[in-house]
Amino acid sequence: MTDRKQWKTGLSIGRASEESLQHAADAGLDLVEISCIQDDDPANWALVPEWEKKTGVKVWSIHLPFGRGAYRPDDTDENWESFLPVHKALIDGGGVAGIKHMVIHASGEDVELRSPETREVRFQRALRHLSDLSDYCKAHGSTLCVEVLPRFCIGNCSDEIQRIMEYNPDIRLCFDVNHLLKESHTEFVKKVGKYAVTTHISDYDFVDEKHWFPMEGNIDWNEVQTALEQADYTGPFLYEVAFTGHVWEDVKPNHEKLKTL
Repeated sequence: MTDRKQWKTGLSIGRASEESLQHAADAGLDLVEISCIQDDDPANWALVPEWEKKTGVKVWSIHLPFGRGAYRPDDTDENWESFLPVHKALIDGGGVAGIKHMVIHASGEDVELRSPETREVRFQRALRHLSDLSDYCKAHGSTLCVEVLPRFCIGNCSDEIQRIMEYNPDIRLCFDVNHLLKESHTEFVKKVGKYAVTTHISDYDFVDEKHWFPMEGNIDWNEVQTALEQADYTGPFLYEVAFTGHVWEDVKPNHEKLKTL
């Protein structure tokens, strides 16, 4: 059983640069998740270790692209192949920088996914494509982390996450705690918490994702942390929040308060 007091504090910040890592350091953060590199210049990936050394902040993960109509593992082989160069460029860059975790969504949210027959076809595509990308990550020194998603996206419950994890044992879980709409946090973690290596931390109303600051919604944070402790979770509490009324400097004190619950 792990101890919540040992979990490091992280934040999803978008673009990596020496300035953004210094801002994170000034805010008291231990690590960050990014989605791109400064100036979109591949040469800058080699500078990340230097930025980390100067600031003391680790780049923990890269969130691979997602969005409507693009970058979806459940899409056709032809479309997926057209997305791959963007994914692989980030994974390659992460390999140069020494970044170990690549976060990905298993699907978009097309209305067709509501049909059980179509959903299964697209689920099978997602399994194949995620597995292939996981193998690519492994060859470049990182781990593919599939994020639990809300509503009718693929990977919206523990049963679907379990299927993905079992298809390729190298794939791991990004536990976004404001995405659960079909089961409780305790139920989810009991089933698949052993696969979790990273998190997205925010709060919500149990109706839909909100990305509120923790303790501004309905999550029982002691319940979540206890479940993760019992699952021997050793990754960070990595905040992915909408900064309405908050700044980066609010993250560390919020996490320290959660640890006392």
